[in-house]
Order: sequence, then C-alpha cells, then structure tokens
Amino acid sequence: MSEFATASPHGAQPERTALSWQRTALASATGAAVIARHSSETLGVLALPLFLGTLGFAAAAFFLGRHRYDLSPAEPARRRDGRAPFVLTLAVVAMALTELLALVIPGG
Repeated sequence: MSEFATASPHGAQPERTALSWQRTALASATGAAVIARHSSETLGVLALPLFLGTLGFAAAAFFLGRHRYDLSPAEPARRRDGRAPFVLTLAVVAMALTELLALVIPGG
C-alpha cells in the first residue's frame, strides 16, 4: 500500500469527509423514497421491496462511511477498504433500476 493511502489526514478533514459520507447516504435514502413514491402507481407492490433494498444499501453506506474515519490506537491509518463506496454504488444502481422498471413496465 502506498504511503498516501496509509497516511492519516490532519485537521478536521476526516470529520468533514465522514459527514459528507453521511449526507450522501441520507440523500440516497431520500431519493429512494421519492422514486418509490412516484413509481408506486406504475410498479405497484414491487416498488416497496425495491425501496427497502435501496434504503438498506443507503443505511449501510451511512454506517460504513461514518466509521470509515474512526481510528483506534491499534489502527494508525484510515480504512480504505472500498465497502462504503460499493454499497453506495449499489444504492444508486437500485434507484436507477427502479426508475427503469417504472419506464418499461406498462401500467398506471
């Protein structure tokens, strides 16, 4: 691993970045609720599991992003394991899938 990846940032940068992860996850959850609300007439009950799945991914991104910059004394560097970006990507893909299904499935 490179020196940059293992270096701990100084100042308030870790706190700001953790807050940014939390805001992004909350925005994803809000977007999922809005998409589910507007696509529920077309998708019917299928909108609910898609919304709950997206909400689960957004919640996972919230907690992983929140703890991404928590450093313990035994762990001198920040975690860059890619789990938080991965679950956030899954949330965005689930939102896009919901919209695509609402466009493709005739109804309403």
